[in-house]
Amino acid sequence: MDHRMERAESMFTGTSRSKVIADIEFQPGTIIKVTGEGYSYAREGQQTLELNSITSLPVNFGIVGTLIQTSFRMYTLYPGNMIYDFFKTSFPGTMNVEMKGVFSDGMTMDSVCTLSFVNGTLICRCQMKFDNLNSDGICVSEELTPTLPSFENIHQGDTADEVQTWMDLVWGVGDGSRYSCRLDTVVKCGGNFAPCHHFIGHDFKLTEKSANNMHFAQKVKSRATRINYYKNSQ
Repeated sequence: MDHRMERAESMFTGTSRSKVIADIEFQPGTIIKVTGEGYSYAREGQQTLELNSITSLPVNFGIVGTLIQTSFRMYTLYPGNMIYDFFKTSFPGTMNVEMKGVFSDGMTMDSVCTLSFVNGTLICRCQMKFDNLNSDGICVSEELTPTLPSFENIHQGDTADEVQTWMDLVWGVGDGSRYSCRLDTVVKCGGNFAPCHHFIGHDFKLTEKSANNMHFAQKVKSRATRINYYKNSQ
């Protein structure tokens, strides 16, 4: 494990570049390509991602962009040595991310992403599919707020080299209500070791979103933490 950690530290030193190539199906037979680039400071737990679509998306880009951005967990800050960083230590190998989202209005999302380094750039290739999309629903509304801060639950998966996570992504609505997505994720990396149960806090900051829903940019700060229920009080 120590060797993996040392190698990961060297790979994610300084500024890391990333690239997204995504094919998204919103209706049967209707696939829209979304591409983009980003950069991060992994040791500070900060990343920025900018995405573009060739046509206006039928779902608010704030939803689509946040779902894609959650795949980049390797940019999370893991302070000290209290928790094994499964996500950074998955490289220079390949990470597979399977996501399933269930939205509060019944819309669902399934996604499979593959992340790997190519010539020093972390490339995310993503296949995403939405079902039960209501063209007049909240998911289309431009009144949605930026993604609210969230906490992600991280625990070991069904095999030693697999991690399972869940979190609630939430957006505010103009009438004061909330629109949400329960996001369940399985992250796999052959030969790696799943960490102990812990949490990741994500703080999202929308920096740009075009009125025609074809451009999106967002920053996120992510930090891991662990709750020790048995630590003696001083």
